Amino acid sequence: MPRFVSRSRASAFCRWISCGITGTMAVDGVQSWPKLILFGDSITQFSFSSDGCWGSLLADLVQRKCDVINRGFSGYNVRWCRPMLPQLVTKDVAKDTAAITIFLGANDSNDFEENPRQHVPLPEYKEGLTSMVEHLLSVGVSRDKIILISPPAFDAVEWKKECIKKGRPLSKNNKTTGKYAAACKEVAGQCGTQLVDLYSQMMSTADWEKCLNDGLHLSADGSRLLFNQLQPLIEQLTSNIPMKFPLWDEVDAENPKPSLLPFKK
Repeated sequence: MPRFVSRSRASAFCRWISCGITGTMAVDGVQSWPKLILFGDSITQFSFSSDGCWGSLLADLVQRKCDVINRGFSGYNVRWCRPMLPQLVTKDVAKDTAAITIFLGANDSNDFEENPRQHVPLPEYKEGLTSMVEHLLSVGVSRDKIILISPPAFDAVEWKKECIKKGRPLSKNNKTTGKYAAACKEVAGQCGTQLVDLYSQMMSTADWEKCLNDGLHLSADGSRLLFNQLQPLIEQLTSNIPMKFPLWDEVDAENPKPSLLPFKK
């Protein structure tokens, strides 16, 4: 027999479901803080893992100042992410966005003949990135808060081993990846956004292959390299955001409440 649910509980449940689906509503009692949004493919999705830890490093950098929101989607490309972004970053979300990274191209740069599902032609890749930047501008995210990250360099020797394990053909090469990285750089220049040219940074690093743990995804070394490029940009963008709540030794131990109220975003 169905269990009776009060109207108030049903309403709370609906708000909870809405929060889970859209990611734009704060859970009751949890204050919304400024957001650092990471948008991209698997390298973003794995950015809180033990190896691909650049997202974790950013969260540590902005602790008690911003919430770091991971919106990474393994295997995705610009073609798929382009219609998703307006759903994820609305005008309401943009109001509290301190910065957003767009990190795509690792999948787009697959060869069409070997991997037509993920491949995106270079002109479409550029157009898609440009369209996403234009959307962010239209909802109120300023150019300086938008950070494009080029795809990383690609180690075909190591990734081929992964392809063999999964029974798939090797469908990428580093030379083509470099062309997509250059296109990302070109879009950033044309749109006036910030840029982290991870591909060039890796290629100028001795033993750059160590920046990858499987030929495609970032290792701990690669994550640290990316974080080092992002750190000054994020520090600048969040420099005017105060740390939330006073330090522990600033709280009045005898009468703590006045020290902790009112809370300001």
